[in-house]
Amino acid sequence: TVGIRADGNATIGMGHLMRCTSIAYALREHEVNCIFYTAEEEAGKFLRERGFACHILNTDYRNMESELPVLRELMDVAACSLLLVDSYQMTQKYLNCLMEQCKVFYLDDMGDGGLIADGIINYNIYGKDLAYETWCPACTTLLLGAEYAPVKAQFTETYYHVKDVVSRILITMGGSDVLNIAGQLGERLLQMLPESIGLDIICGRFNPHLEELRRMAAQEKRIQILVDVQDMWNKMAAADVAVSAAGSTMYELSAMGVPSVCCYYVENQRRIAEGFADKVEMVNAGDFSKDGEAVLDKLTSEICRLVGSEEERKALSLRMRQVSDGYGARRVAEELKKILLQN
Repeated sequence: TVGIRADGNATIGMGHLMRCTSIAYALREHEVNCIFYTAEEEAGKFLRERGFACHILNTDYRNMESELPVLRELMDVAACSLLLVDSYQMTQKYLNCLMEQCKVFYLDDMGDGGLIADGIINYNIYGKDLAYETWCPACTTLLLGAEYAPVKAQFTETYYHVKDVVSRILITMGGSDVLNIAGQLGERLLQMLPESIGLDIICGRFNPHLEELRRMAAQEKRIQILVDVQDMWNKMAAADVAVSAAGSTMYELSAMGVPSVCCYYVENQRRIAEGFADKVEMVNAGDFSKDGEAVLDKLTSEICRLVGSEEERKALSLRMRQVSDGYGARRVAEELKKILLQN
């Protein structure tokens, strides 16, 4: 049994849970049982809807050390042989305590925390550039780079091709999108693009602007608001151009080859946006939290450019496919199962 410790709520969004469920699905294919542990009931509802066993800790996700007694007891009951932790709130003390009980891996994005565990997964496009080898013990298992991006199998199995004429644009800015980037961009695109082009705006249940987005869609038939989408691969397959926050969605778009443009609004997204700009020549529109108008201008300009050039869309699609082949979650699951079999 593998335990997975992750949270999701209106403040931190659903990214941690999304990538952990991708790994959990892949572990199931390897006949490994998974149990999630999360601080709050809302995240538990999300997980149960996707068919996963889940224990609610009823603790403060920002103070992970305080949950250790209840978490360790629950892990002992479940006979967890390995724990995967995905949180920016963990400490070395927290990891050390859990490593007394079982093998512990953690998902990392920043590469500057200096936290030591039995294994570290950084699947980002810049993951291999962070010199983990210089401070991790030699026995640490390192799974680095986009070849380990936890993309669900459906993104690889769903056919995608670049059409000659653009008819739909996908906008996805994360589960919460507290700055309402999707809504503001949608308003601009309605003014700039031909009426033949529709917009699909993806958002999560925690989005504080959800009712505002729905009112906009009620007034404009070209817009669809899609909440808590569970078949994202189908929505991407229908898109001719995508606009995304620079998170895990970038690797799903890459696995399918959907021509995209990105921006960011929190620090942990910055390196992803810069990595795609550097390695894929994708337009990074910049930090929305610092200059939203400039980012909207750049996003709109690049979308219009891609809409107007089938050749540019095809070239970008090919470059993106080189980032992720969509089998990263399976590779992570295979490595975790090897560890389990060694115990």
